[in-house]
Amino acid sequence: MSVVPFRAPARRRLHEDVAEQLRDAILDGRFRAGTKLPPERELAAEFRVNRTSVREAIKVLEGLGLVTVRQGDGATVRPLVEGSLEVLGPMIFHGGRIDLALVGEMAEVMRPLLLEMGRLAIERCRPNDLVAIRRFRDVVADTTRDREDRYAAIHELFVLLADMTRNRVWQMLARRLRALFRQAPMGAARERLRRDPGRFVPLIDACLAALEARRTADAVASLQQLIQVLGDFRDVTDQPAKPRRKGASR
Repeated sequence: MSVVPFRAPARRRLHEDVAEQLRDAILDGRFRAGTKLPPERELAAEFRVNRTSVREAIKVLEGLGLVTVRQGDGATVRPLVEGSLEVLGPMIFHGGRIDLALVGEMAEVMRPLLLEMGRLAIERCRPNDLVAIRRFRDVVADTTRDREDRYAAIHELFVLLADMTRNRVWQMLARRLRALFRQAPMGAARERLRRDPGRFVPLIDACLAALEARRTADAVASLQQLIQVLGDFRDVTDQPAKPRRKGASR
């Protein structure tokens, strides 16, 4: 029997719950790279599910790049760096804490990518694109909205920039990033950090004004500042948020 304690799955789709718990066990090092997961029979007994649910859960882990499965040899844990981008969200917010170092690493990669995408978007901007940018800007600026809705508008803004490039690879990449940011662990991390999305509004306004005046260099500079602020976490620590007063704006 496995020495790793698990709880009985609570979801209707049992294999998803089993996969999530096994994923977390891999992320926190209970199952290290190069080791094997317990046999299906032991895991089924541990989770109190049938072996089919365990087998389907392991397929999920295989799809995430967390394990390699060989018939007759079980499932072997792979190094986390070989996992898919879908694992990044749970890696960032895991066990109730944020890995700020990993957030910084992600920002280090994304800043130059987003800047290049934004530069192309600005060069290829059309008048109707400005209308769409302003629509998302207004959502970000609306303090009566839920914080997650306002952050979702920022994510949609970057998808819009990708669409403005008229480049299908950028469009695909932006949508993958949007899916990453929509993951529940990423939302939990944003809730923990409690950073105000309104701080982006002046930078969006500056970029819009430059675009409307056809000042391409100024628009790129404003976008660069926006991306820099988006990925700057030097002022935060992973501390639980203070309880909000009843009726306080999110």
